[in-house]
Amino acid sequence: MRFHNADTGLTAAVEKRRREWRDLNGTARLWARDGSLWTDSGEEEWLGWLDVERLGRLTLLGANGERIETEAAALAEHLAGPPFDRCLLLGMGGSALGADLLWRALPRQVAAEFIVLDTTDPREIGRALDGVDPVNLRVIAASKSGGTLETKLAFELLLDRLGDAASVSALAITDPGSALETRARAAGATVAFGHPDIGGRFSVLSAFGLAPAAVAGIDVEPLLLSAQRMADACRRSDDGDETNPGVELGLLLAAAHDCGRDKLYLHAPDGCAEMVGWVEQLLAESLGKGDVLLLPVAAAGLPAGPAPDRLDIELVPADLGGEFFRWEFATAVAGALLGVNPFDQPDVESSKVVTRRYVERMRAGDTTEPCGVVRLREVSALGLSQLLGNHLATFPEGGYAVVSAYLDRGSRNRELLQTLRRRIAVATGGASVLGFGPSFLHSTGQAHKGGPNRGLFLQITADPPASDISVPGENLTFGQVQLAQAWGDYEVLVQRGRRVLAVHIDGDIETGLRRLVDAVG
Repeated sequence: MRFHNADTGLTAAVEKRRREWRDLNGTARLWARDGSLWTDSGEEEWLGWLDVERLGRLTLLGANGERIETEAAALAEHLAGPPFDRCLLLGMGGSALGADLLWRALPRQVAAEFIVLDTTDPREIGRALDGVDPVNLRVIAASKSGGTLETKLAFELLLDRLGDAASVSALAITDPGSALETRARAAGATVAFGHPDIGGRFSVLSAFGLAPAAVAGIDVEPLLLSAQRMADACRRSDDGDETNPGVELGLLLAAAHDCGRDKLYLHAPDGCAEMVGWVEQLLAESLGKGDVLLLPVAAAGLPAGPAPDRLDIELVPADLGGEFFRWEFATAVAGALLGVNPFDQPDVESSKVVTRRYVERMRAGDTTEPCGVVRLREVSALGLSQLLGNHLATFPEGGYAVVSAYLDRGSRNRELLQTLRRRIAVATGGASVLGFGPSFLHSTGQAHKGGPNRGLFLQITADPPASDISVPGENLTFGQVQLAQAWGDYEVLVQRGRRVLAVHIDGDIETGLRRLVDAVG
C-alpha cells in the first residue's frame, strides 16, 4: 500500500498520534477488548473479528435440519449442491461487498456467473433472472440481522422461483435465531451462521465471506492463513522495534483527519475495483459520525492533482486476508483516536424508519412524493442549468459532492453518471462520489447523515418500468420499494439540514441523464 500527497504536516500529525496511542497503551487494550478505549458504549461486544482462528470454524444447519460443525477447509463439500450456471448473492453492505471482492479477485473452480443483487431496482432484478432456468440457479441470501428489507424481499421472490429446488439450491447466511434462519429452514434451505459479536462490515472473514467463496470453489484456507499472519503482526507492542501494520495505518487515518486530508482517494489495482467498495463501506460507516469524516473516494475517472483535503491511497490485493484484517484493525485504532464508536451505525436506521412509512403509503395506493422533488419534464434546459448551477454554488469549503442514483447499474447509466460525477468535481473543485441506491444506504449513508454537514447531494430517481416486478405476497412492487427508499433518504437529508437537490426523471432514463450532464456543462 502506497500513500501520496503526504507532507511534513501529515508526518508530524502521525507522530503526535503515535505518542497518544502509546500513552493510551492502545494495542494491549484493543486486544484485551477494553471498551473504554473508544466511547465505552458496548464496543467490547463487537470485537469477535480479532479471533481469526475461531473464524475458520463454522456452524451450518443442513437442509434436513442437522447441525454441522466444520472447518473452513471442508466447507465446500458441505455446501455442494447441483451444478449451476448463475449464482445470485442477495445481501446489502457488509453482507455482500466482501464476498463480491473474493469472487472477483481470487481463483475459483466454478465457472458460473456471479451476480450481487444488492438492490430493489426492478430492471436489475429482471436482468439477474433473465435467461436462466431456475434449476440452474444458486441463491445465497445474506443478512446478519435477518431482517434486511432488500434481502428479505428478494429472497421471497427467489424462493418463489426456485420452488421445491430451494432445498438444494438456496443458502442463507445469518446470525442464529434470526427471521432469515426461520424462513430458510421453512423452505428447506441450508443455513450458515455468522457470529453475533462481529458486525456486518467486519464480517468478510466469517461465514459472510467464507461461505459464498466456498460455493464459488475458492480455497479459503490461504485467505485465513494470510489474515492470521496479519493478526500476529498487529499484536506487536507499541514500543517495540518492529512495526505494527494495523496500528500504523490507523495512525495515518487519524492524522489525515487531523490535517484536513479527510478525502481518501482510493486507487484499485487492475481487476480489483471491488476492493474500493469494501474499504469505502468499512471506513465511511465506521468513522462517519459527529464531527468526524474520513470519506473514501473512488479515484478512477476523477481529475488528478494535489488538493489540501486529499490523500491518495493505492490499495493492494496481494494477501487479501491480511489486507482485510489490517484495514479492520486500523479502523478500530482510528476510531479510538478520533473518539467514535466504529462498530455502530446509528444514522443508517434513520432513513429506514422513514422508508417504512413510505412503503406503507405505497401499499395503500398513495404514491405522493416528498415536497421539493423536481420533475425533470417540468424544467426547461435553461432552468435546469440554473437550478444545478445554484445548487453547486452552495458547495461548502472542504466539502464533497454525492450523486445518489436510484437507478439500475447498467453500463450506459453508469457511464453517464460517472461523467456527471466528474463534471461536478471539476465545477466544484472538490471531491465527488457516486452511489447507487439503495446499496449505498448500507455503506456511505452513515457518513452522509451522521458525519459533519459538508456534503452536497444530488439525488436522481426515475419512474418504475412497465415491467416492474411484484413482491410476492405484498400489494407492492420492487420499483415502489426503491422509490420509497429514495424518498426516505431524501427526507432525512432535509431533516438533517443537508444541501440536497432531488430530481425525478420522467420517461427515458438515458435522455434524462444526458440532460443533467449537459446542464452541468
